[in-house]
Amino acid sequence: MTDSLRQCVEALKANWQGLDTSSIVRCREALGKLASSNSDEAWLADLHSRQEPSVELYRDEDKGFILLAHVEPRGLYRPPHNHGNGWVFYAVQHGEVEMSTYGLLNQDDSEQLVSRGCYQMKPGDCSAFLPGDIHDTHCLSEYVLMFRLTSCDFSEEKREGRLRVFSPSFEPISV
Repeated sequence: MTDSLRQCVEALKANWQGLDTSSIVRCREALGKLASSNSDEAWLADLHSRQEPSVELYRDEDKGFILLAHVEPRGLYRPPHNHGNGWVFYAVQHGEVEMSTYGLLNQDDSEQLVSRGCYQMKPGDCSAFLPGDIHDTHCLSEYVLMFRLTSCDFSEEKREGRLRVFSPSFEPISV
């Protein structure tokens, strides 16, 4: 690992206490610094060059968190979803992504998503989504490179039926 990635991983390991305010604040700081890293660093230049959809950068076997890099192309829309019992941070390193958040209303024996609003994330920005939070993503730039820090392996959340993907009854709205 190179300096910025090693420093981030060390900060994450030192500050990961599970889901609490301190962990959220400290991990956002570490990821914000990582997202502001110079793209000339070899590992980061390689991510930009290869533009793979997902690359695992670090997995902590003791604490369970996983640091990933994701590249999404212009226009890619990921519909509203939650991460089950897991929680996640998104930090943008390159490009712009629009995030919308939603509330889930149960009325008359049916579910309805209601938009809470949307915002654009730019390089250096970091957002946290807690268990059950619903959000979508929409890439606005040629491509976006994001770091995603997950509290657990989301494939298990999906397999167990806790991670849900919702069908919006509307088109995504760009700001």
